[in-house]
Amino acid sequence: MKTLEFTIRKLHVSTDSDKRLQKRQPSRVYVNEEALIELTGSKDGGRAIYVEKAVSGEPDEPPVRREATLWKAPEKLDKKISQMYDGFRDACGFKLGEKVRITALGGPIPDAEEVVLEQIPLQEGAEIEPMAPEDTPGWEVLLAGRLAQVEHVYAGLVLSKMHVRGPDRSFIVGAVNGKAAGNARYIDRKTKLFVGTAVPRSESATAVVMPSQKLEVTGVKGMDAQIERLNDLLWCFSSESGFEIEPTIPGIVLHGGHGTGKTMLLDAIANSGWGTVFRIQYKDKLSEIQEMFQLAKLQQPSVVLIDQLERLIDKERNNRAAVIVSLCEFLDSLASTPSKVIIVATCLDFTSDIPEDLKKPNRFTSEIYLPMPDAQGRREILASRGLCVDPDQEVELLNHLSASTHAYNGDDLSRLVNEARKIGKIRQSKLARTSAPALPDLASLSLSSPPEDGKGAPENGTSLGPGSTATPDTKLRYLASDYHQALRLVRPSLMHDINLKPPPIHWDDIGGQETVKLSLRRAVRLSVEPPEVLAQYFDRPPKGFLLYGPPGCSKTMAAQAMATESGLNFFAVKGAELLNMYVGESERAVRRLFQRAREVAPSMIFFDEIDSIAGVRSGFSSSASSGKGGGSGGVNVLTTLLNEMDGFEALHGVVVLAATNRPQALDPALLRPGRFDELIYVSPPDAGARRAIFEKVAAKRKMHKDVDVERLVAATAGYSGAEIKGICAAAGVAAYDRHVSGGLGGNEEGGIRMEDLEAAIRNQKKQITPEMIEGFESWERQFRGF
Repeated sequence: MKTLEFTIRKLHVSTDSDKRLQKRQPSRVYVNEEALIELTGSKDGGRAIYVEKAVSGEPDEPPVRREATLWKAPEKLDKKISQMYDGFRDACGFKLGEKVRITALGGPIPDAEEVVLEQIPLQEGAEIEPMAPEDTPGWEVLLAGRLAQVEHVYAGLVLSKMHVRGPDRSFIVGAVNGKAAGNARYIDRKTKLFVGTAVPRSESATAVVMPSQKLEVTGVKGMDAQIERLNDLLWCFSSESGFEIEPTIPGIVLHGGHGTGKTMLLDAIANSGWGTVFRIQYKDKLSEIQEMFQLAKLQQPSVVLIDQLERLIDKERNNRAAVIVSLCEFLDSLASTPSKVIIVATCLDFTSDIPEDLKKPNRFTSEIYLPMPDAQGRREILASRGLCVDPDQEVELLNHLSASTHAYNGDDLSRLVNEARKIGKIRQSKLARTSAPALPDLASLSLSSPPEDGKGAPENGTSLGPGSTATPDTKLRYLASDYHQALRLVRPSLMHDINLKPPPIHWDDIGGQETVKLSLRRAVRLSVEPPEVLAQYFDRPPKGFLLYGPPGCSKTMAAQAMATESGLNFFAVKGAELLNMYVGESERAVRRLFQRAREVAPSMIFFDEIDSIAGVRSGFSSSASSGKGGGSGGVNVLTTLLNEMDGFEALHGVVVLAATNRPQALDPALLRPGRFDELIYVSPPDAGARRAIFEKVAAKRKMHKDVDVERLVAATAGYSGAEIKGICAAAGVAAYDRHVSGGLGGNEEGGIRMEDLEAAIRNQKKQITPEMIEGFESWERQFRGF
């Protein structure tokens, strides 16, 4: 933005044309063409500007800045001379011969969304006669007509000696678009007009004393502690006393998962009515961001809101460093001198999303974490939405819904209520088509109007169940069953990108492995047991479980069965998926994974192939150090994983399960107390397990009567469960090919024969060797003591 200094000279208004222009656009400021082009880059007039005194009257006195529009002077002027109409100059407190500074704002005059008019005395020192409430509408009509003639409305504009009935009255424009120095285009029938009470004028009449709005967030349900903390910070940063004590520290970051209310709080701050609001979007250009920073300092008090800061400074943005530097410089400039500018940003994770440069003193040093709403918070949110059910059912329904939505954020709860209402309206519509007498059109039903006759129905309307023939009142009523049905349809958005519903594997689908099943069932019970019960038996109950053993022995299936049978929220990730190509992304993914699991507890995190991210670090004498996890990226991920698991003793409701075929490749630090406390060996299936697998296959497929399960069990000793299933699949292919080719005799039974299974066994290579089993047993003897 360009700024030049000028000396004020008298503007002569002589012709009728000049007088009409003065009445329509009284906030015009004139300069010569050369200055106009230098300031705005164009010969065209009408661009928005700020005009302020070049020198303040007192050292600590803030400059008096006023909005106006800039035009080419109608007469020849020197480049250092500026002219303006007397009324506007008087309202600004400028005197002829004074120096002023003009700053171009880079755009046309804005539209006036709202204008506040306040009554003033007709003469200095005179009292103002109160306006009767019934007279206000008439005055609003008269004032709106007068402002429509003015066209350009500025704060401080006086409308004098106007008359409706009773005494004459005078008014002054107290604010335009919420600013006591505003200037905008009045649009008849669109601009909102507010008529207020009298406000005394200062001796210099430089500005109108406006009642200050309190910078406070109100009306937000479900996060009382966070709102209290935010309001405390906003009060410290915006209160007058704070500016007198020391420079402010205006940077606040709101962080938390998707849908936890970050954007909603930014909107609440914007709607508080305190100061000019500037919003920075993640796709804004650097020049646009820098311009908004300058405007925020010019239009104090002001609030700068940045939603999704992590996207604004994303690593893929080619000018990321310049944007961060610009943010740092802006925050430093606010902290160096007293100012009335607050900057509030949001991100997902303060620790990982905000660079260290932005966390330094006097920058973003205040952060508020917004968690998922707890049961009480969910109850408050649901209650504020209004369930519109029978009053006798409302308390019980609220309790049920708040207890059944532990992974739901505020948006999810709103979707739940909307879905229930849609279900209820469809149900009512079907009922209306089949019941007699005819029901009123649902589109005409109101959610708030009382019964038309005011009697004969409960206060909240009549509940209509299936088969009812009663005519409902004009208030639509929903049933608890509508919400129960909606609960099955609306899933928590936090889990949309997570394997919330694993494949429907059950314990019965896994043959044998009784010891494994017992350990995992105990893990589930530990995750949901109240802490006071666990304290009677454990100093620190185990929360980390490592499944290890040969490949194909149902380690992953056991985890899936545990998730299916337990009902826990299931977070499944392959270790290799976390090794992101970008430095720091993998560690961030691990932190976010644990954070989300804590938010939606009871939950389970399952790391498949954990050896890919938790390999032995350099410095340990192990041949496994060359594994995937040994690189610098893997070491960083391992360190993050260890740090997260160190907090298990304070963590309730989260189980961490991992699986590996290479336990000897794991870093020993993972096997220390407080991390993976329980090591569970998943061995190749024994005879009983193999028998169970074959019997399950036989129950589902067409088997020839010559199939001998016991012979198959003996022939597959040492095979993994996956290999046995592969044998059955290969035998099925052979039997199907025989069926298609017509190779069956007239009296011969079809199906899978014993010879098909035996041929498949001979062709199936056994991957589990005695040396492999000995390796697992040796590792178990080494680490079982940890």
